[in-house]
Amino acid sequence: MIRATLKPVLLGAAMVLALAGAAFGRGPTHTAPTPLSPRAPVTLAPFALARILAAAPPDVLVIALDESRRPLRGAMPASAFGRDDAALVANAPQHGRIVLAARDLVRVDRIARRLMATGRSVQVLEGGVDAWDRAMSADPPAPGPAASADARARYAYDLALRRAFGDPNVAPAAPVRAVAPPPATGGGARGRREGC
Repeated sequence: MIRATLKPVLLGAAMVLALAGAAFGRGPTHTAPTPLSPRAPVTLAPFALARILAAAPPDVLVIALDESRRPLRGAMPASAFGRDDAALVANAPQHGRIVLAARDLVRVDRIARRLMATGRSVQVLEGGVDAWDRAMSADPPAPGPAASADARARYAYDLALRRAFGDPNVAPAAPVRAVAPPPATGGGARGRREGC
């Protein structure tokens, strides 16, 4: 007898909860995607990015969306801003200049346009992380004998940057994450401690 009346009561309660949820707007929440900027982001050559990373100006933030074979020292990983691209757009700093470096050029363009639509100043690594790896793998071409002093100085600086970012023996090793030992339990001798 109870089973026969329980079924309609549960169905009725489920209908009331569904109607109340719809009436009070507790349905699935969907956020509107961030609009895209119609302007294309400004590109930055690999050696220009190396100059920025070497100088480390406080108003420039370099965000690495993907890892590279040659280290992008000084760049923050995108995971520091959240789990996905929407979190990166929401949590990236509002002021200063942002430089994005990634392997997927379509993804980095989409993220840059979304950041630009929110009013941020954004630049993109030209050719992506693959271009960075190629540039940092080989020495830049040497200037000719008739080159000016400025061209020779730029070559020397680019060569030093290439060696600083590209040579594995100069670049810092990957950090090793050490697991902390478990805390010691009080299994020592009982009584007074020394120095107390």
